[in-house]
Amino acid sequence: MKSNFAKDEMQSLIQQTLDFQNYQVTYEPLKIYQKTFGTDEFFDKYFNIICSYGPLVSLICLNCPNEMIDNFLLNQNYTNLEVVRTNSEDTCSDIIDYISTTKSKYICFIEPNHTYSNNKIANMVWHLENLPDTQVAICPRNYINNNNIIIAHPDSAYSDALNNTIFCGKTFIEYNLSENRNLYGTLSTLLISTSYAQQIPWLIPSYSFNVINSLSLLYQFLLYGNIAYMKSPLVSTILTEYVDENDIALEYKKLVNELVDSGLIKPIHFKQSFKSVSNEILKDITFFYTDKGEYYNLKPIADAAVKRGYNVTFTKNITQKAEIGVYCQHVCYPENSKFSLILLHDLAQGHNRWPNLWELERWDKFDLGIVPGKFWSDLWEQCGCQYYANPRYGVYEFGYPKSDLLDAPELKNRAQELKEKFHLKYNYSVLYAPSWENNEKEDDFVRALASLNVNLLIKQAHWPDAYDQIINNICQMRKLHENKYDNLYYIEPEESIMTALELCDMVVSDESSVMSEAVMFGKPSVAVTDWLIPDTVPSRFASVPMNYVLKCKKVELREYVTNLAAHSTNYNSILEKGKLVFSNQGNCCNDILDAIDYFTQGSGKNSFQQKMLHSKYTICSMWN
Repeated sequence: MKSNFAKDEMQSLIQQTLDFQNYQVTYEPLKIYQKTFGTDEFFDKYFNIICSYGPLVSLICLNCPNEMIDNFLLNQNYTNLEVVRTNSEDTCSDIIDYISTTKSKYICFIEPNHTYSNNKIANMVWHLENLPDTQVAICPRNYINNNNIIIAHPDSAYSDALNNTIFCGKTFIEYNLSENRNLYGTLSTLLISTSYAQQIPWLIPSYSFNVINSLSLLYQFLLYGNIAYMKSPLVSTILTEYVDENDIALEYKKLVNELVDSGLIKPIHFKQSFKSVSNEILKDITFFYTDKGEYYNLKPIADAAVKRGYNVTFTKNITQKAEIGVYCQHVCYPENSKFSLILLHDLAQGHNRWPNLWELERWDKFDLGIVPGKFWSDLWEQCGCQYYANPRYGVYEFGYPKSDLLDAPELKNRAQELKEKFHLKYNYSVLYAPSWENNEKEDDFVRALASLNVNLLIKQAHWPDAYDQIINNICQMRKLHENKYDNLYYIEPEESIMTALELCDMVVSDESSVMSEAVMFGKPSVAVTDWLIPDTVPSRFASVPMNYVLKCKKVELREYVTNLAAHSTNYNSILEKGKLVFSNQGNCCNDILDAIDYFTQGSGKNSFQQKMLHSKYTICSMWN
């Protein structure tokens, strides 16, 4: 009863002050309310109103154009600001002098080449206000291009450990330096207690580059206090076109050495990103796979390796140790290989996260990365500025191994064998090859198209035993349809998808990369976008960002297939876009083996290095 009474009284007090529009007066009671009663419906109702009216904050604008400053102030919802405009003639000493005299409670910065959330200051102030023993707040950041498209989110590898956590500033800096990871951001990502900043024994920065001078200030802001790391990214750094920053790197090392010499941080043993290749690596390649799809992705490389005298092993044990390990799984253990290569799992990989597949599937653990064509090269080049997208010896546009098989007699012969076995009724064949079999998608396909004068080919993926529900769905569909239609034919799941693509004239799917592989054969695809994908709860609709695939709803499938079968040449302009997915057809496996020879045996051609990719943007470093 007492608790409810106190809560009611506090709510009444807050409402009374708001009635008189005393927002700044209300700020402190709302803080007390949250600490006492937590975040409830009442708090949520008034938080967004009141959090913008906190204590005075100094906003130091670091050589920002007036237009940028004015735009920031127009959009920022925090009201109690003291704006400090600096220009190129102002020095770090001038900024420190200002800090020593300001009456504000907090200090924050804005810089060119950044954008800011409208509630950036309000949220950071509120966060620090509720942590009385903490002197600095850091928010994570996104990386964006000039079109405001997010290229990279806050580093997911560290989010669980950092989010809503308080650190000793010195320890935090030393960890960042030793791991060569910039988790602090820039001055833009900081909010600092003024009283704390006024006690810092400043070392006045005097480096050749302003960016290192700013970094020196940042390190000193962090070194002496407790740091609160926030969860939400409130700042975005705009990526800039690639420039060589070797001179800045030398200044950065000078700064670190001076901090060490001054006794402010312990000596740093910098983590090496480069690994020396042993000259004792045997000619022994292990290919890692978890299903038949991955097996067939890797087999062309294995066949080429045998011809070069390599001992070849395939294994489903993804943790097995290897001399040379070739991987294409979502989960890999390249640390168990003396030398490692990573290829895409499939050609639509991470399509819901483009351009940055590498945020989740990190290639920095590998020695060599391989992409199949210009489309994927463009994606990587946007993300190559991030450390996790970079294998030790680079990423190369070598092509798609299976594309080397297009003219292989073995493929054509196998397709002819199946054609003769099936006694296909019609001259035109439509292939159904979904990523997932669920919600009776196969039945949708059969019902829509069975009465057309076309062959219906069904090729389900070969699923591992762990996916028993999907396997059951496949079996149920086959039991429902097999031998019920004289134009319906099943291609066994164990069969290579390449055989099915050679045999068909058109593909129908949900979001499978089979539609990308069909481009190799010059064959069109139709994606049914309201078919469900059960990899989330609840299931989601198919995601099909590929611009070389026709898209339709279930009710439109028959119409689309009919029109495409009758007028396939009309599809050529769309199909042409898909050619960017592949390159180097016929030479992919040779280039891969050349690279393996070069890096593991110290022999062979090095012409493959011409296909090495380079970041579009300046590498994200310890100072930017």
